[in-house]
Formats: sequence, structure tokens, C-alpha cells
Amino acid sequence: MKTLIFTGFFRLFLPVMLASTAWSQTVPESLIIQELERTQTEPDSSTTVVIDAPTDYVFTFLTTRLHEYVADASALQFDHSSSGISDKLSIGTLRTTTMRNGDILVQRFLIIDKPREFAYYTDMQHSTIKAPLRYSVSRYELEELNDMQTQLSVAVTYRATSRLFAFIVRRAFSSALRRDFERAAGIIGNAYRTEKPS
Repeated sequence: MKTLIFTGFFRLFLPVMLASTAWSQTVPESLIIQELERTQTEPDSSTTVVIDAPTDYVFTFLTTRLHEYVADASALQFDHSSSGISDKLSIGTLRTTTMRNGDILVQRFLIIDKPREFAYYTDMQHSTIKAPLRYSVSRYELEELNDMQTQLSVAVTYRATSRLFAFIVRRAFSSALRRDFERAAGIIGNAYRTEKPS
């Protein structure tokens, strides 16, 4: 959920960002796959948190309830038309997050391995949120610690639109990633305690 850090990141850098079509260039599929592999070997940012909820619950919450733990997100919509399964989250599914200001963030799932792992590509070309990024790829790995706890590891790769922004982007991701996922861990843990069967 790199999506999580997007909202804080955009608020922080919006004053210095210029709306530019150069920021939304088509990214070759081969590069997306290369960046997905790099999330395991040399991510640009990564963090690990423990969430007080079972792995299945955490996986479902992270993939389908993003608007409940991302600040300023108001709605979530899924498009399965490019996936192998028409009515279920799968590889190729598009997840569109609508922000309170009307901007959208579009992500395409690259891996779905419930409840252990998922990954997605953030499509800046079809998103309306402005940021100094060409793209980003996020991978989430979930490990069951016990019946009531899940360890979540998040790794992100990305490319800034210019060398000028590269350092700023790296610092923003590094500082926001841990903080935002600790916040998400609290929200998910609280939701599980509220919703779990007695």
C-alpha cells in the first residue's frame, strides 16, 4: 500500500509539483516485471509491521478495504475486465481509489497469492493525482506469526520523473512508509477486534 504513503507524500510535495503530461508516460511491461523482481532484491523503500489480526483478515482488508485505512480516500472500485476471473480479485484486476478531492489513483494487481502475498503497479498515466513519479511497484508479504498476529512486509520500487526529484522522492518514501503502515496496522487491528465473531 504504497497507496497509503501516496496521500501524505502528495500533500507534502504538492506545492512543488508541476502538472505535466511528461509525468504520465507509458511504462513498458518488461520494466514493470523487472521492478517487481527488484522489490525482492533491492527495493527503494521497505518496512515491516506486526498487525494484531489473522493473516486472511489482513490480506482481505489490505486489498479490498484500502479506503478505510488511507487518509483522504473516500471510495474504492474494482475492474476485473482485464483479469482472468471476472468477479474476483486476480492478476490484472484494476483497483481505483477515489480521493475526497475527486482525484483517482489506479493500481493493477501483478500478484495475488492469498493470504501470503500480493503486488501491484501504480499506473500514473491513468491516475489523476499529480506526483513526481513515473511509476511505482509495491509488494506485500504476509506471514502468520500465530492465530492472532500477522507480520506484514512491504517493499516498493519507483522511479522519479527527474533526477531533481529522485532524492526528494526517496526521502519522502523512507520517512512515510513506516509511519503510515504502523497507522494502518492499528486501524486493521481495531477493525478485527470490532468485527471478529464472539
